Amino acid sequence: MHDQRTGSESGKTIKSIETMLEILESIRRREEAGVTEIASDIGMSKSTVHHYVKTLELYNCLEKTNGRYRFGLQFLTYGGQARTGHRLYQLAKDDVDRLAAETGEEVRLAVEQQGYGITLYQSTGEHIDTARSYVGRVEELHCTAAGKAFLAALPENRVDTLLEDLDLKAFTPQTITDRTELEAELEQIRSRDVAFDDEERHEGVRCVAVSITNRSGELLGAISVSGPTARISGERFTTTIPNQLQNIVGVVEVNTTYSEWAEPQ
Repeated sequence: MHDQRTGSESGKTIKSIETMLEILESIRRREEAGVTEIASDIGMSKSTVHHYVKTLELYNCLEKTNGRYRFGLQFLTYGGQARTGHRLYQLAKDDVDRLAAETGEEVRLAVEQQGYGITLYQSTGEHIDTARSYVGRVEELHCTAAGKAFLAALPENRVDTLLEDLDLKAFTPQTITDRTELEAELEQIRSRDVAFDDEERHEGVRCVAVSITNRSGELLGAISVSGPTARISGERFTTTIPNQLQNIVGVVEVNTTYSEWAEPQ
């Protein structure tokens, strides 16, 4: 399992909390899971796992249906507060909505955390009946436009570390699974300031993304536009949507710079 811990590696941790987080991560990856699956996944006894999930259920963090556990609504409280307090969400939300209205497609605001892309906010345009993604969704970096935009914008030493750890898993026949090929694409992304996903994560779906940085060049996040290949093709895929994205990201970056200057020193 990918280690999502942050902070000092040398600091002491509480084993019971680590176990709880491993259980939650196991459920997150499957969307729902039974005790036997979780126990097998994290290498613990079913009785131990059972005690944890019953406690989490008691506090509405998990809910049980037909013997299987999934996240409960209590996480909406935690996640909603975390998102609302995130500066990038506050600065970019309205622009994401505007871009969704302009393109008619699904637009996402994502951030990079511990080697994954996490959807912070999304908005859908008139062409979208059901959103493919959801807020809080965790996705791999090598096979998504936003993920590749992150990799292209991060410092070189951080990218090297991430690529050492990344499992370049194939999700479709178009997924890049060779590190050398991925690194060559990252160079192209740096030169053109836009990343593309041409059916690399989901067959029949294309995506375009542009990273957001602050005045010091630090990566803050990315905005992406995705939709079916029937609508996102030709010049709209290669030029029109990239230009719209770059214009929106430019506005967000200006607002970010202004907010930094406006902060009390």
